[in-house]
Amino acid sequence: MFKIKKYRKESTDPTQLVDSVEQAARQAKENMRWLIAGVAVAVLAGATVGGFLWMRQQDDRAAADLFYEATQHASEPSRTGAPPAPRRPEDLQKAIETFRKILTDFPNSSVAPQAAYLLGNALSERKDWDGAIKAYQDFLARYGANRLLVPLVYQRMAYVQLAQGKLDEAEKTLTAIVQMASAPNKDHALYELGKINELLNRQEGALAYYQQIVKDHPSSPFATEASVRIKTLDARKAVAPATGTPAPTPPPPQK
Repeated sequence: MFKIKKYRKESTDPTQLVDSVEQAARQAKENMRWLIAGVAVAVLAGATVGGFLWMRQQDDRAAADLFYEATQHASEPSRTGAPPAPRRPEDLQKAIETFRKILTDFPNSSVAPQAAYLLGNALSERKDWDGAIKAYQDFLARYGANRLLVPLVYQRMAYVQLAQGKLDEAEKTLTAIVQMASAPNKDHALYELGKINELLNRQEGALAYYQQIVKDHPSSPFATEASVRIKTLDARKAVAPATGTPAPTPPPPQK
């Protein structure tokens, strides 16, 4: 015969049961506290990031409005297709002040690098050479990672140095452009270096720069100009011995 197995009924201690329930409640309460704290931190972090992005957007909008205002003080467009008239002194001054306000109030805005570059150009147009040089140097210190504008800043700085008669400094500035791997104005810089070498009576150095333009930038508009300069310099070299005037011996090109 089969015996029916009898399960012994475990005794339940009410006190122990109450303690277990209270312990579970405490644990749930503690977990809930951590959950609420985590949610609060997440909400606070999201609010902080959102607030930062909102403030950044507002700064960009305000800076863009100022930038538009500054560029409106540029030359008046010509109705007859002729080149635009130069800026009036008061318009130029207003543009300078507005560009400076952008850099002071919104230095991290998206238009700040352009404002810094155009500030230097405006000061150069006003023939404030020292101010223009300082503006370009400030650009390089603040926005030196801007690959698009940096080569243009160096070129405009070289023009200011040439206007000051500082040929050696202009040569160094233009050489910096030539040494940039992705500078879009490298052909222009080479041409200006050739002209500087001609001014310094370094005919061989000038030839080297012009020949580099023809070789490395054959489709550049400066390649045509460089070809003309090469023919002119070669003609001078051929004529100098025939006239009894020894051709000068220039130092090697500085690169």
